[in-house]
Parts: sequence; C-alpha cells; structure tokens
Amino acid sequence: MRVLLFYLCLSLFSFASQSDVVEVQKEIDTLKEPMYKPLVERYILDEVRNLRTEQQSLRVEMHEKIAQARLDVSDRAMNYMTSTVSNIFLILTAIASLIAILGWKSVRDAKEQTKLVVQQKLEEITKEYTEKLARIEAEMQSRSEDIMTNQESIARSNAIHALWRRSNLEDNVQAKVEIYDQILEIDKNNVEALTYKADAVLDLGQKEWALNLCNKALELDSGYAYSYWQRSCVNAEMENIDNAVSDIIKAIKISPVLANDIESESSFDAIRDKKAFQVFMNEQLPTLLRSE
Repeated sequence: MRVLLFYLCLSLFSFASQSDVVEVQKEIDTLKEPMYKPLVERYILDEVRNLRTEQQSLRVEMHEKIAQARLDVSDRAMNYMTSTVSNIFLILTAIASLIAILGWKSVRDAKEQTKLVVQQKLEEITKEYTEKLARIEAEMQSRSEDIMTNQESIARSNAIHALWRRSNLEDNVQAKVEIYDQILEIDKNNVEALTYKADAVLDLGQKEWALNLCNKALELDSGYAYSYWQRSCVNAEMENIDNAVSDIIKAIKISPVLANDIESESSFDAIRDKKAFQVFMNEQLPTLLRSE
C-alpha cells in the first residue's frame, strides 16, 4: 500500500513539473522584445575606475616628490653648513695671514671683516632656500588643486551613474525626461543624455523638440551613431523620408549592428511603404552591409 502511494505521488509531481515547463515555454514564445534594456554602466564604471587610479597614482607621486624634496633640502643644508664652516676657517686663516703679512692695525678690523663676510654668505644661503621652498609650496598647491579637481570629477561621475541606473529602471516617460534633465544639469554636454532624452520626448509626441535635441547632440559629437539613428526615427515620424534614410545610412556606417533593429523600430512604420525606403531596404542596405 505504501509503495502504491509513493508511485502515485511521484506521478503527480512529474505531471506538475511538465505543466510548469510548458507554461514557461509558452511565455518565452510570446515574447516580442528583449526583457532587458541596454545600459551604459560599463562606460561610466570604467571612467570612475580610471579616475580613481589616476588619483591614487597622483597621491603616491606627490608623497614621493615631497619626501625626495625634504631629503634634498636636508642634504644640501648639511653640505652648505659644512662648506660654510670650512669657508669661515679658511677666511680666518687668510685674515690671520694678512694681519701677519700686512700688519693690520688691530684684530678688531679683522673681526668686523669676518663678521661681514659670514653674514653676507648666510643671507645668500637663506635667500636661496627661501626661493626653493616657495617653488615647492607652489608645486604642492598645484597638486592639491589637481586632487580636488579629480575628486569633483569622481563625484559628478558617481551622480551621473546613479541617474542612469534610475532611468533604466523607470517606466514612466515623463519621469525619464526629468532624470535626463538632471544628468544634463551636471554635464550639459552629455551626448548620450541628449540622445536618450530625444527618444523620450519623441514618445511624448514632441517631434520638433526631439529633432532639436538630436541636432545638438550631433553638434557635440558627430561620430555618435545612436544620435543619427534617433534623428532618423524623428524624420521618419515627420515623413521626411530622404533625411530619415540618410541618417540611417550614417548610423549604420558608424555602427553596423544597428541594422538589426530596422525591422523592429516602430518609428519607421510611417515610411515602410514609401518607395525611397523600399529602395534603401532592398538595394542600399545589402550593399552597405557587404562593404562593412
């Protein structure tokens, strides 16, 4: 009896597992779009890592130079002190010889002359060290300013990175536009933010605004393929067929992988039945891909 119940439970469990597998397969078959969105995190993370590495190298280099400068100052101070003492003894010897040879009137004159020479030498040494210390201080100040600049750059990069992550998690188009505006407040020349904002405002039906954003992005970076692609989408929805096809060609020349998205891009639905677009798809696109 127990064996019979065991086999019965095993059969029910196997049937339930097969049902779950069938349901999962159906969900996969019904998918029309990827379940992920492209991220730009890698670029930001690389920039942050490079900035941190440069800051660390700069800090190590600065400490090494300061330590070396201190050692050089100590060595030169000892050398100058030794030289000064030797010179003083030589001067005293010379003065004594002059007194003996020339018969100076008194030792007081020799003391005054010796004091004057020593004082002049010490003033020269003091002036030289003051100038060297001023140069070291100026260099340290410059290094400190570089470190502060790097720290500010890292803070901006971290803030932009966090905003990009928020935008990728946001489903509301208007909220995405606000996030892109925050990125542009930090970096007004961020080409990616301008392009993605153009995509968002196009979804809101603001075609002229989207076109202006694409033009501004391309003025800043004429080699960014996605800006051409996005401007092509805007021109397609505005039924500027020639401009749309021209921008598609420019985008694919820079990034051939974008050709895979032509069929799935809904913005091109407005011009798919147009002759110019069909000529592009049937004649120009194959030639373009072969050349690439």
